[in-house]
Amino acid sequence: MKVTGIEAIPCRGSWMNWTFVKVTTDEGIVGWGDATEWVRVKAHIAAMEDLKPLVIGENPFNIERIWQRMWTASYAGGKDVNVAMCGIETALWDIVGKALNTPVYNLLGGKCFETVRLYYDYCDGYGEGMQGTNEWHWGDKSLEGLAMQAQKIKDLGFTALKMHPVGMAPRPAITRTMSMKAIDDTVKRVEIVREIVGNEVDIAMDVHNRLDLPSAMALADALEPYRLMFFEDPIRQEESAVSYQRLADSTKTPIGTGENLYTTWSFRNLLEIGGIDVALPDFCHTGVLQGKKIASLCETFHVPLAPHNPNSPLSTIISGHICASIPNNLALEYWSDERDAPWRDDVISTPLTEFVKNGELSLPDKPGWGVELDEKEIAKHPYSESWYAEMSIGYRHN
Repeated sequence: MKVTGIEAIPCRGSWMNWTFVKVTTDEGIVGWGDATEWVRVKAHIAAMEDLKPLVIGENPFNIERIWQRMWTASYAGGKDVNVAMCGIETALWDIVGKALNTPVYNLLGGKCFETVRLYYDYCDGYGEGMQGTNEWHWGDKSLEGLAMQAQKIKDLGFTALKMHPVGMAPRPAITRTMSMKAIDDTVKRVEIVREIVGNEVDIAMDVHNRLDLPSAMALADALEPYRLMFFEDPIRQEESAVSYQRLADSTKTPIGTGENLYTTWSFRNLLEIGGIDVALPDFCHTGVLQGKKIASLCETFHVPLAPHNPNSPLSTIISGHICASIPNNLALEYWSDERDAPWRDDVISTPLTEFVKNGELSLPDKPGWGVELDEKEIAKHPYSESWYAEMSIGYRHN
């Protein structure tokens, strides 16, 4: 069997774009991969075009060989290259699973878990998201709205959720300092959610790389009484492992990062100096091979994984296959139905909602990833730039 074609197919999601990857073979087996990344969609599609000559003509079973060829030839790596490599690689796994008539998780050592625990993203207000329409709704972010959302998430059966700080300047503000009032207001909101969900639901806090070290230390310290599941991306993750070490050493709040780290080498730098307590790789950025290796590396440091995944419906399925196969999975991020585009379940052969029950993801038992994509439906929702457009008016998490 040989690879004969590679095609990137972008699709508009809610206020992001999904990037699906179609890989064809000379035996008629088609594999679907995912290279979804909110930023620089055209750049990682261009990188995929550059990688094609290294893959076309290769045996799709030789995934490690193909990955190493792409990695070595790319020389410098980086977001665009790694996301492009991932789109191709994940499609190859789908092909191999289909050729062997088995789900991908069986190729990864089988299941450690029959279902994958999910954490609900977001819990910042009530009624935020697409809400089944073609427009974004910012919802009720008052304390009352926050309380309603926390109760809703708990009632849906989720055992973990994620929040975001308030009172910070909206992106793309340059300042990285958080005021004491913003810290106090953020802590108040966490306190309200904790009162509603009790100790039955874990709480995570995502800062999106927006703080300097003193502010990150101050917020982590203030959140200690609420026993967070993890404190995500308080400072930029690619800049200095030592800064993460200083932060982790300063607090009992578990520190997590990793969505913009793509290989074992990047995670090793943090793990070796005790810079993180929870690893947060995005498996649709790392790919399957590096994802499994990152999980194994983390296991040697007794560090759990809570993979990043506010991406496409196929991303959730792919990430679920990997999460089910690793012993140190903590919870997989789940971009909630109400926030996502109403056509999310139309572009995939089996709606994602059929796999998500009571805060857990069940995996399809069909060959490969177990789902197919509908190209005609995808074509109804063509790519349009959204991320930088949102940045131009200020990103309104607050």
